Amino acid sequence: MMPFILLSTISIFRNLQTHSKVSPLPPEKCGDVEEIYDDVRSKELPCSVPHIFQENASKLPLHAPVTLAAAALGLLCVILISVIIALTVHLNSVVAEQRRQTVNLTAQNGHMQSELERLRERTRELSRERDQLNWTMGKVLQYDNFPVIDHCPQKVLSLCQPCVDNWLQFGSKCYLFQHYIYYSSWRTWQGSVDDCRQKNAHLLLIESQEEQEFVTNHTKYYSDDKHGYWMGLRELSNKWKWNDGRNLTLAFWRNENEYIKNGCALTSKSQTSKSLDNWSKANCDMRNRYICQTPAFTQRDLH
Repeated sequence: MMPFILLSTISIFRNLQTHSKVSPLPPEKCGDVEEIYDDVRSKELPCSVPHIFQENASKLPLHAPVTLAAAALGLLCVILISVIIALTVHLNSVVAEQRRQTVNLTAQNGHMQSELERLRERTRELSRERDQLNWTMGKVLQYDNFPVIDHCPQKVLSLCQPCVDNWLQFGSKCYLFQHYIYYSSWRTWQGSVDDCRQKNAHLLLIESQEEQEFVTNHTKYYSDDKHGYWMGLRELSNKWKWNDGRNLTLAFWRNENEYIKNGCALTSKSQTSKSLDNWSKANCDMRNRYICQTPAFTQRDLH
């Protein structure tokens, strides 16, 4: 567009130069002019007087070049305004298109952010499920023969029971208090260990005062003060050890009979006292009730 405008302007100015040119008089006519105007010496015409003034001075007005130049400039302005309008329209169209694309990109970005958050939440859910399965596998491996039917009768992990029937839960453990009435059902310390093992459990281990209080609240006084409930605590070479091999660090002794060597520990209910110090040492071959203990099949908080 701009080259065309420049070429048009140059052509117009060339035409103006062509029309405005005047031809000088030939030399042979200069003498005639001198004879005619001999009396007027002071106004002697030069030989270069244009021929156009002699023949027809009114054929081309003096202001014609100015008019043509003004027309050319007006045309140029019109062309420039047209170009500016066209460029403005085009620019507005480009800006509108960019705004439309910006709106679309913003919407797409919002959608992608939502999708990303959904995928992150799904990843967190899968991580929790993975951790739950790993935890469950660890719990199952603690048993020689995991009682699936007892813990999960519906075979749904979220519906599994922490403890099987007749067992009591306290914290992360399950307890079975064998309240056998008849003497024939009572066991020696080793017999109690074997019976608990058959139930995928072990004899009672006390690890805190709260646990001791829980056990005391669920035991019963029976027969006499010498009887109680076997615990998984035994004296070996004058040192008390739990069944899992740990040394005794927390004790609630009421009567640690020094006359019994390599005895076993009982926890017993007193008729006259509610003290938590109710452990006593007894002969391991003595028959007593007992308490089995096993980890509770509870689902920890994985959030």
